[in-house]
Amino acid sequence: MERLRMFWDKWGYLCVLTVCIAFIAVTAVLTRPRQTGNVIAPEVTRYAQATPAPKPVAAQPGAQPTQEPARYLMPAAGQVGMPFSPQTVVYNETLGEYATHAGMDILTEAGEAVRACADGTVTRIWQDELLGHCIEITHRGGYISTYASLHSPGVVEEGAAVSRGQVIGTAGTSARAECAAGPHVHAELRRIHQKLDPAEFFEDSLE
Repeated sequence: MERLRMFWDKWGYLCVLTVCIAFIAVTAVLTRPRQTGNVIAPEVTRYAQATPAPKPVAAQPGAQPTQEPARYLMPAAGQVGMPFSPQTVVYNETLGEYATHAGMDILTEAGEAVRACADGTVTRIWQDELLGHCIEITHRGGYISTYASLHSPGVVEEGAAVSRGQVIGTAGTSARAECAAGPHVHAELRRIHQKLDPAEFFEDSLE
């Protein structure tokens, strides 16, 4: 114990000083702020600029739209009777009441040729209680045309490929709901489940 007291009297102050210095050094290391993320050199950020937004390109004079409505052949020669009216009711002379009209009636002569409005495939032929003899043709782009009030089931079969202007039947009065209009073709056009106005798509002739 005597030796320990003598050692402490001689070197104790130096030991305490050493411990304090070591404690301060460790504390400085542990509490030093740490940098996170990638460090960007000043040379990079100094001249960095935001990418300018692309300038709008002015339309070229005479440029045509990339998509245009399909143009189809008028199925038969004649004048338009009852127009397409899917939301507004129109007077139906045969039924003696007002109702909507999902197609366009083309008034013509009995036996007048009814033609496919465009290339396609005959997907359905049937007898409708109100619209008479009907033929349905599916075209490119999801368009479907329907021809009703035909004189007979037609001259084509289901599954047959038809071309634009090909005769598929003749006009008649088989539509019981429209027989007061006389011989005509009730034409409908739709795309998927959307009903379209045939007058906006049908052309006047084969030319």
